[in-house]
Amino acid sequence: MLKFSRRIRQKLLAGGNLKGYLTYAIGEILRVMIGILLALQLNNLNEHKKKRDLVKSQLLNLVASLKSDSAMWANTLHINEFRSSSFEYLIKKAGQTLEERQALPKADSTFIWQGPYPDSLDINFIRTSFRWFTHGFNNTTIDRTAITEIKNLGLYSEIRNNKLRNRIHKYYMFIAFRFGDENVQRRTSRDDEFHDYLRDNFGVRANDISHIGDPIAFIKNDDGIIFRLKEVRAAANYHSRQAIDAINKVHEIIEMIETEVVY
Repeated sequence: MLKFSRRIRQKLLAGGNLKGYLTYAIGEILRVMIGILLALQLNNLNEHKKKRDLVKSQLLNLVASLKSDSAMWANTLHINEFRSSSFEYLIKKAGQTLEERQALPKADSTFIWQGPYPDSLDINFIRTSFRWFTHGFNNTTIDRTAITEIKNLGLYSEIRNNKLRNRIHKYYMFIAFRFGDENVQRRTSRDDEFHDYLRDNFGVRANDISHIGDPIAFIKNDDGIIFRLKEVRAAANYHSRQAIDAINKVHEIIEMIETEVVY
C-alpha cells in the first residue's frame, strides 16, 4: 500500500500536477488522522467496556455481601424479637403495665423457642428468656468486603444509577449510625448494669433468677428489676425494628443491583 501511494505521488510530481499532489497529500493526512481517531475510539470503547464489566462484577460481589448481611439481620431480628416478647411476658406476669410498642413478626419456630409463646406460667420459657438476656447485640457484624473494594478501586462513582448509588450510601450510613460501636456499647451497658444491680443487691446473676423458687415473685417485689427489665425490653424491641429496616434496605439494593447488572 505504501509503495502504491509513493508511485502516485511520484507520478503527480513528475507530471507537474502540484495541485493534485497537494490534494492527494492532504487526503493521506486525513486518512491517517481518521485511522488514529478510530483506533483511539475503539480503545476507549474497550476500556469503557472493561470498566463496566468490572463495575458489574463488583456489584455482584456486593450482592453476596448484602445477602450475608441479610442473614445476619434475620438472626438479629429473631433474637431480639424473642428478647422483647419474653421480657414483656415477664413484666406482665409480674403484674406491671407496659408502654405499647410496635408489634414484631415472629417465626413459627426459631432456634431459640419452638412454637407459640406461652400465656400461662412456663418455667422453661422463663429460663430461656434469661439465658438470652445479654445476647441481643452480639454478632452484629457487617460484611464490608465488597463495598470497601469498590471504593478502593475507585469504582463507586462509576455506578451509573444514581438512585442505586444513593441507596447503597444510605444503607451504610444507617448501619454506622444505628449499629456503630458507640451506639451498641451504650445499649449493652444497660445489660451489664442490670447484672451489676442483681449481683450487688441480691448476690445473683440474671441466669440465676429462673432457678429461684418463684422467679416472678422475685421480679415483682423489686422496682429496680422491673425498671431494668422494661429498659432491656425497649432496647430489644428497638433493635428488632432496626433489623427489619436494615433487611428491607438490603433487599431493595439487591433488587436494584440485579436489575442494573442485567441492563
